[in-house]
Amino acid sequence: MANTMHSHRSSWPEKESKHLMKVILPSPVHSKQIRIPDEFISRFGNELNTLVTLTLPDGCQWDIQLNKCDNNAVFLCNKWEEFSQHYSLRYGYYLDFNYQGNSNFNVVIYDTTCLEISYPNEYNPKNPCFRSKSFSGRYAYISADFASKYLKLNVPIKLQNSQGKQWQVSCTTHRVNSSAMRISAGFRKFVKENNLSEGVSYVFELIKKEPVPVLLVTQVNKTPRGRHVLSGKEKHFKKAILPSPIHEKQIRIPNEFVTRFGKELGDVAEITVPDGCVWEMKLKKRNENIYLSTKWQEFAKHYSLEYGCYLSFKYEGKSKFSVVIFDATSVEICYPCASARKMSDGKHAYQRVEVETSESHGKHAYQRVEVAAHEFNPENPFFRTKINKGRYPYAPSHFAKKYLKPDVPIKLQNADGKQWEVSCAFNIPKFPGALRILKGYFEFHRDNNLSEGDHCVFELIKQMPVVLKVTMFRALHFPD
Repeated sequence: MANTMHSHRSSWPEKESKHLMKVILPSPVHSKQIRIPDEFISRFGNELNTLVTLTLPDGCQWDIQLNKCDNNAVFLCNKWEEFSQHYSLRYGYYLDFNYQGNSNFNVVIYDTTCLEISYPNEYNPKNPCFRSKSFSGRYAYISADFASKYLKLNVPIKLQNSQGKQWQVSCTTHRVNSSAMRISAGFRKFVKENNLSEGVSYVFELIKKEPVPVLLVTQVNKTPRGRHVLSGKEKHFKKAILPSPIHEKQIRIPNEFVTRFGKELGDVAEITVPDGCVWEMKLKKRNENIYLSTKWQEFAKHYSLEYGCYLSFKYEGKSKFSVVIFDATSVEICYPCASARKMSDGKHAYQRVEVETSESHGKHAYQRVEVAAHEFNPENPFFRTKINKGRYPYAPSHFAKKYLKPDVPIKLQNADGKQWEVSCAFNIPKFPGALRILKGYFEFHRDNNLSEGDHCVFELIKQMPVVLKVTMFRALHFPD
């Protein structure tokens, strides 16, 4: 089979671009609401009611309220927190919203491996209950509705595991001027003795009200980090376009997708785009990795792919994929008009006539990402830094003097729990006592695709040895 674009258009009808992509940012940015991109609102805002319906691949439908602010910003708000907890959404997850009209969206969720999640099995106890996750083993969130009906501040309650053993805990206010609560005192011991996994959803079921409320805790998803038991139906994966030359000539298919479907893939993949064009690309296999290679460069040029764009691939079977392309505003692109042209070998391809493009991010994006980073205040000791081209980040003197030592290895940990060993040194004459992160930082920067203008929050989560959890705020997530 020739590695060229087909000389035919698929049977897909021409349609208006109706997808939008949203990334989940660190709490509390997306804990209670999530903003719909302005570009999408400019296209379809007049069609949206105050209540929209989200339909998920697991068959569940969620009615979520739209909040329209005075500055024309539109947010999904009421029920969003419950939705987020149910699907164990966390920083680095992406959601692909496909607008179906009449305020209805189909939604696909991607985890931090860029693969569609396996959706949770339904578990609906007969007694009152709420869903929550263990946040770094420190606390669990309780919805305002449940807390106001059944619990009282600072009054002991008991958590019970499946074997009937109980632990006494108590609740505090989750946030100022909020009726929601969090289980805090005593919760760390419960987490440790029951080996609760961070990011995994649990159901807290009220099985006894008096004299002391007792909550039965049941794990909903049995695998760590928010992934659920596989059903075999999850066939989407997402790819972000990285700075050239990383994605200039080829793009790698996520390892977890290859694990599931790699044996089905032949030597050539067929990619169908909503504009009706079908592209055939060679699949290059190197060790355990598989790349879309031949014709990828032509494909990327045709659709004006640039840093900050996203592609959502759906596997249709037999090495065939359908793809949706998003620009840096997180909205599906307006696909280029196409007209048939003959190539030198007599085959046909499609030539771009006109295409809508956008800047990856501008000065307002850098301002917004800085604000978001400064709004993130972990409970543990931390410091912030901005990623500057050609410069190593440094820990300010007040932090370095308390927790760091020069030339003593420490570890940087990303949101997925992966760690990199680095070490620090004094080399900042202007800031006596500050330590610059030097040895090993290049690998951390490269492996996490950090870019100039991004901001990072370094949080001390362990002292012996020192482990700094790095929460990354990327400028491309805050487009103009």
